[in-house]
Amino acid sequence: MIKRNFSAALIAAGMLAIASVAQATVVDLIHNDSGTITNQYGTAIFQVVDPTSATGILQPFLRIQNSPSEQGYNTSGTPVPFNDLAGPWTHDIQFSDLQNTAVTLNGQVYYTIVVSLNEPNGSNSTISLDRLKFYSSPTGGATTENLNLLGTLRYDLGTGNQVLLDAARTHGNANGDALMYIPASAFTGTNPNDFIYMYAAMGLDPNYPSGGGFESFALLVPVPELSALFPIVGLLVAVGSTHVLRRRRMARVSS
Repeated sequence: MIKRNFSAALIAAGMLAIASVAQATVVDLIHNDSGTITNQYGTAIFQVVDPTSATGILQPFLRIQNSPSEQGYNTSGTPVPFNDLAGPWTHDIQFSDLQNTAVTLNGQVYYTIVVSLNEPNGSNSTISLDRLKFYSSPTGGATTENLNLLGTLRYDLGTGNQVLLDAARTHGNANGDALMYIPASAFTGTNPNDFIYMYAAMGLDPNYPSGGGFESFALLVPVPELSALFPIVGLLVAVGSTHVLRRRRMARVSS
């Protein structure tokens, strides 16, 4: 009876593993412009950046580099973990910083991350994003290689899910190569002062390895709509006009 139960458990575990693999989602941004990955954390959107558009203000917070694969998470701590590149492009961010990137798409709120690729041209321009996790913590400056110690897991791309990227699609676009829209609902309960660690692993798929160039991740702070700037512009014009008229009157009086 024990052997039968054990065999049944193995079969059930095997079927679960097969089901998990079957449900894995691959977003192919090498050949397509966008795609989504849905799991228990919500639906994340991934899309190629339109090289003709001005997407907003980029604020880099993580840069990783290694070959044939690379991984790391943002931190201001030293020594930096994994394959992080120390410098102004790798540092702590807080949840309030992430909140500044909020956009609403199809009635849902998302936080916006830009991926900039620095892979070689030709057949080596492609790379896979295989792991993506967000953690929140009251403490910054982490340097641990144990991801479980980073804090509360807020979002996970999921085992087997991946995003395929191609640096050649945007030809060095200054606005980055791909956009990642992470569902804001995954961060419910996060304190604005909490630190956010984003862990990424790329090139784990042997068909899409890292060619040795660095990859950067940045917060995308949206530029205010032009209509929202009209009152400010109008105020500046009014103030400027008042100064001009005052100077003219003073010049007439003095003459």
